[in-house]
This record gives sequence, C-alpha cells and structure tokens, in this order.
Amino acid sequence: ISKSQLKVPGSQVDCRDLFGEYYVYLSCLNLCLDNATCPLLDNHLRHNSCPKQFSDRVYTLANDSYLTFAVQTGQNGYQQNFFECENKKCVNYTQVCNLIDDCGDLSDEKNCSNHMICNDTVSDEIRSQLIGL
Repeated sequence: ISKSQLKVPGSQVDCRDLFGEYYVYLSCLNLCLDNATCPLLDNHLRHNSCPKQFSDRVYTLANDSYLTFAVQTGQNGYQQNFFECENKKCVNYTQVCNLIDDCGDLSDEKNCSNHMICNDTVSDEIRSQLIGL
C-alpha cells in the first residue's frame, strides 16, 4: 500500500480491528479512538540502521538533523517505510502490528494496542514482552 492508496478518514475510527501498515499510519496520525500509541515514535532509521540489508540504499538528511537512507523502488521512486527491530533487523511497515513476530524478537508487535493476548496461548515471558509488564 502506498500513502496515496490509503483511505484516511476525516475523523477518529476504531483501530482495534486494523493491522499492519493501515494501523501504523492511522495510529501515528492520532486517528484511532482508543488513543493508540504510534509504534514508530522512537524508531528513527539512521544511516547505519538495518545492517546487511538494503545494499542499494541512498543516503539523505532527515528533519535537518540526522543522516538516514531510502531504497530505490523503481526508476524514479524511493521508499523509507522500514521499522527497525530491537535486534537491528528491519521489516516493512506492513509487518508492524500485524500479529506476527516478523522481527524474531517481538519488537514489531510490542507497542501495538490492536491485539489481545489470550492467557492460554502465550507464555508468561512473551506476554510480558508484549504488554510491557
């Protein structure tokens, strides 16, 4: 999904049943009724983020304050929709808050309020990582 393809509502919506990139965009735009926290708040890609991934990266200045990178998507297009996991692996925004541990360390599901945790299906260790206890 590209930003131009996302349907952005004019007012807040219930985000509990949204997942992946759509949830990320709406929560980061403060358009969720449940005051969902943006999972990208402290996730700023730096020039050296995502080691051993994206060998075709192009460096650019972000917010006039730090060096970051983008990846060429076509002849004239670039994207920077990557989430850096706590283990330094990077995944696409579509893989954040999608109920799947794409990072391998649960950091892509950690700050998401769009899911519930069933006591019988998740170990105490994983449950504490997900809900921050």
